[in-house]
This record gives sequence, C-alpha cells and structure tokens, in this order.
Amino acid sequence: MTKTPQTSYYAYVSVAVSVNHRHHPGAFLPMDKWFKNTKTAGSMITLMLLLSLFMLIPQLAVSATAEAEILIFSLSTEKVKEQKGVLKIQISTFSPIQKVTVDGKPQKFPKAASLVWLKIPYLLKPGKNFFEVYVKTQLGEAKKTIRTIYETAELLRKSKLGDPFQLISILGNTTSDNINKVDDNETKSKAFSSSILFVPSYRFDIFDDSSIFLRGVLMADQHHNGEFESKEVLFKQASIEWEERASWAGDFTLSLGTNEAGTRDVPESTSPRDSLSKKHKRATRDNVYTIKAKQELEKGTTWDWQIDHKKKSVEGSNDDSGVSTTLTAGYVTPLFGVKTTFGGTLEDTNLNGSYKDTKAFKSKLKVDYPIPPVTLGVQYDFSQTEDKVADPSLDGKTKTRNRALSLSFNYPAAAWCIFGLTQKQERQSSNLAGKTYTLNTTQLQVILIY
Repeated sequence: MTKTPQTSYYAYVSVAVSVNHRHHPGAFLPMDKWFKNTKTAGSMITLMLLLSLFMLIPQLAVSATAEAEILIFSLSTEKVKEQKGVLKIQISTFSPIQKVTVDGKPQKFPKAASLVWLKIPYLLKPGKNFFEVYVKTQLGEAKKTIRTIYETAELLRKSKLGDPFQLISILGNTTSDNINKVDDNETKSKAFSSSILFVPSYRFDIFDDSSIFLRGVLMADQHHNGEFESKEVLFKQASIEWEERASWAGDFTLSLGTNEAGTRDVPESTSPRDSLSKKHKRATRDNVYTIKAKQELEKGTTWDWQIDHKKKSVEGSNDDSGVSTTLTAGYVTPLFGVKTTFGGTLEDTNLNGSYKDTKAFKSKLKVDYPIPPVTLGVQYDFSQTEDKVADPSLDGKTKTRNRALSLSFNYPAAAWCIFGLTQKQERQSSNLAGKTYTLNTTQLQVILIY
C-alpha cells in the first residue's frame, strides 16, 4: 500500500530587539516599555512580510507566464518493453525558442521556431528512467522531467508479487437479531459486536517462480452486551507455505499450519487457559495440512482446487476430537460480462465418538456487478451435513441443511482502504430439535492493506 502523506511547511521569522534598561526622566515603566517594544517588533514583522510579498509577486507572475508560454510533453508511451528506442518530445511556445537541452545536452532545432519535435535515442536501464528537458525562449524558460519505464520480465514478476511483507487488517461491526440461534417460535436476542482481524505474511523468494511464505492470523471479537460475553472468540493461526508458480497445475502450494481457538471464560473456571489471553479458556487446537492450486485459463477466468486434512483436538472432549478431510473447487469467469464465482466443497469428518462421524456438501454462487464507484455482490450458499451412522437414541440419521443469501456493497476509497457493507440472512433446518433457526446479520467492515 502506498500512502501519500501531506506535508506542511512553516516559515519562522525571528526579530531581535535590544533594549536599553537605564532609567532616565520620562522613561517608560517596564510594562509600558515591553508593550511599546512589542508593538514596534510587530510593525517590523508586518513591514518585512509586505516587502517579501511585493518581491515575490513579480517572480510568481513571471514563473506562471513561462509555464503557460512553454508546453513540453512526450509523444512516446511511458512503459516500454524494449531497452533501445527513441523518445519523441514535442515543444510548443508562443515566442521563438532560443535553447533546448535534454539531460544537459544541447539539441538542434530550426532557428526562431516555436514548434519543435525531438527524437532522442536511448538505452534504458531496468525500471524508471528520467529525461530532464530544458527550454528557453525570449519570454522565459521551463523545465520538465519525462519518465520512461523499462518493464523487464523480472520487474513485471516482482510487480505482480508485490512487496515481501503484507499486512491486511479488517475492522468490523456486526448486528444480529438472533444471537442464540433459537427457533422462530422462541424469544430471540439481539446483539452488537465488534471484531478485528490481522493477517500478516512475509515472502521469501527462492527462485524466479518459487517462494516460501510465513503467514499468520489473529482474530478477536467483543460483544457490547455483557450477557453474551461468553460468546467472544480469540483465534490464532500460523502457517508456512511453499508456492511454485510454474507448475503444470498453475500456482501450486503446499502448506503446514496450526491454529488455536479460545472462548471467553465467564464465569471464570479452572479450564486450561488460552495461550494468548488468560481471560479465555482453550477451546480447540488443530493441525492443518493443505495442498492447493490455482490456474488462469484466460483473462478473467480461473479455476482452483484445495485439499485440507485437519487433525482436530477439542479441549475436554475426546469424542469431538478427530480428523477431517475437505476437497474444495472453484471456478471464476466473466459470465455475460459479469464476474461470476462457482464453488463446491465435500467434507468427510471422522471423530472419536461412536456416532459423531459426518459427511457434508457445500456449494456457493456469487455474482459481482460493478456500479461505480461501488461493487454490488450477491451470494447464495447452500450446505447439507448428515451423520454417517445413526445414533440409536435418535430417530434416524441427523440431517441439517443451511441456506444463506448475502447482499454486499464494497467501496474502494483507496488502493489500501476498502469499505464494505453486507446484509445476510441465514436459514437452517434440521430433524434434530433445537437446530432450526433464522438469523439476520448486518456487517460493516473497513479493510486496510499495507
């Protein structure tokens, strides 16, 4: 992210006044003398500022006249892919041109001309190259710096990858009309919460198309109603990734990560503490192994797939601990000129409990439609989770279906700052009592990219 700081310049003027402290008849009292000297100093400052202003105005006028009288601009493209070439410059003036230099070297032009075209041969260095053009006429002079960028394959690669370090920060506020996810015929509770998410990463380039990433995630939320304090979550994750960008599958990545989640302990118990906050009790610890790939088929069209194998450990519950394997695939294409995303997930979970194993299917459809200066997003999610083995104490296998419809608006205030507003309705139905509900949430986010 590149920020443009605003800088203020202040000019300080100091005036020294020497005062004769000897008293004689008719002398001022000390306070009167100070007041008189202060008035004198103020008058001197005012006079000096006026004189400076009168001296500066003609110079500004001459400078403005020269800038308006002389026009210098490049006829060549700013970005080039060849090291050797010719820079084409046009100079237009209202009075005859007397002198032209490029990087201090005099240039030939027709005598008394007021319109000149120059062709400057160059041999560029990779990256930014600057040409200083100076023009003098009968009425004034002007300078201009022309920039030419030589885009080598190495520079394009580095530009695509970006800086080695990146930090994404997401600040959010969320309102919910059914925080406890109760059935429609029960009393619902509204809640308001704030959250913060940090996602730092650092890239080590091993070869031209191979890098190692160190990534982290830190997320925390806070409920502003003390009644729901126990629902606050603290999540941490660290991972190391190896990415190969020239594989047969496109951008191919192997990842090894670990994460820990803690929940706010209210009232405080003797449960094991979270590793980062003593106010939270440890909830889960997972080790995650990931293989993923992403390939660009054509401009605007990509497909990706990902396999995650997770070893899950739930604090205090061996039955809910175990392993899960997830296969995810996605396809993005400009369908009828509108960015459209299709996604699907298959998940197989095997826990230690006798009747805890489940299989799940998830699908996603998202459409992003630009309405400058914002982007409108509409997303529909569907998921179904079913027990593999029926619990004898229940009437058949447990099956749960979840549907969610989201409407979002994203406004990129700057390249490093994005505002987002999302309205989401989630509906869940299940043949298990207490698992059917409707939930509406409104979320406002600010995304900062460094």
